[in-house]
Amino acid sequence: MLSEESLTSALDAIRANLLRSILTALAIIIGTAAVIALVSIGGSAQKAIENSISDMGSQVLSVVPGQKEKNGVKSAFIPLKLADVKALEREKNISWKIAPEMRGNKQVKYLSENANLPIVGTTSNYFSIYGIEVSQGSVYTENDLFTGKKVAIVGSDVAKELGTTKEALLYSNITIGDASYRVIGIAEPKGSGGWDNPDERIFVPVLAASERIFGRIWINMIVVKSSADFSLPQVMIAIERILRRTHDIGPGEENDFRVFDWSEVKELQKETTNILTTMIAGIASISLLVGGIGVMNIMLVSVTERTREIGLRKALGATQRDILIQFIVEAILLCIIGGLIGVILGSLIYFSIASYQEWPIAMSLSAILGSVTFSAMVGLFFGIWPAKRAAKLDPAVALLYE
Repeated sequence: MLSEESLTSALDAIRANLLRSILTALAIIIGTAAVIALVSIGGSAQKAIENSISDMGSQVLSVVPGQKEKNGVKSAFIPLKLADVKALEREKNISWKIAPEMRGNKQVKYLSENANLPIVGTTSNYFSIYGIEVSQGSVYTENDLFTGKKVAIVGSDVAKELGTTKEALLYSNITIGDASYRVIGIAEPKGSGGWDNPDERIFVPVLAASERIFGRIWINMIVVKSSADFSLPQVMIAIERILRRTHDIGPGEENDFRVFDWSEVKELQKETTNILTTMIAGIASISLLVGGIGVMNIMLVSVTERTREIGLRKALGATQRDILIQFIVEAILLCIIGGLIGVILGSLIYFSIASYQEWPIAMSLSAILGSVTFSAMVGLFFGIWPAKRAAKLDPAVALLYE
């Protein structure tokens, strides 16, 4: 009964000074909204990257250019070439799929529309390694690769970027650089990875990219996916053996290339994201403490304004404990209301950003419960002093207060 009476009294006091109560809880609202939005955005970004890596599976390695060191002096980056891809493809002792990746941005035109889009020169293996499904049309053939045929597969967002529809773009011609390419396939949506949107990519045969688009023979990366019959260390050793021989690297000399295990990159990314999210959420939580100070100041003002009311209640039999609980409940309730408003605001901000970036939804329930709980604790902590001050008022003096 006492708690119900205290709750009713607290609600009446908040309603009586609604504007002041909202302004008091503003820091609590902002702090909670920031925590919810930032933690959830961090979770979504992490999930998007994890999904992108998971699509490739657990047996994927990437080979990228490295530096060569001689007599303690490092040279410029040694590029990978299509010859390195062919050397790996000749290996028969390990069952693997290999795809080169030659990429760069180029101006793409369709009718009167144009856009600057990422171009990826690769082979048909690229699509199975990365788990990219072609929903309309088909993947280019081995004959298309060997002849450098001018065909293209476009991501699901390319049509929108070029101001048309997927149906209209399929089997039409687009201009990449100075050459015309026929669109033979449209990929299924993959979703944005944050800084890079695979749905905006255009895929062309690697020889066509080398000779007609980029005018170079070096490639950005080689992607290798082995069967589950071989361990990643075995595959890495095989890659090193073949490329060291191809690059004429002698015994004791360092590799002029690097091999990445994506499962390790995934764990490193996860750890980094968690650290950054925790740090940012911790900074945002300071707003809650600042809000607590504001709540304490307003509660002290409220005690002063309601001195006669407190004196009257004591004269009618209310104990110090009754008054103490009344003001503590009011402070806690004010902070909880601010926390709940902050949760709604933070959720709206998060869903807006996640929807715009096309990230997977990863709303953090623990962040919601933690923020509201922390808000209640802030109200309890900063409400104790004003409540004690109210409880210790002398009823006789309080009744005479003007």
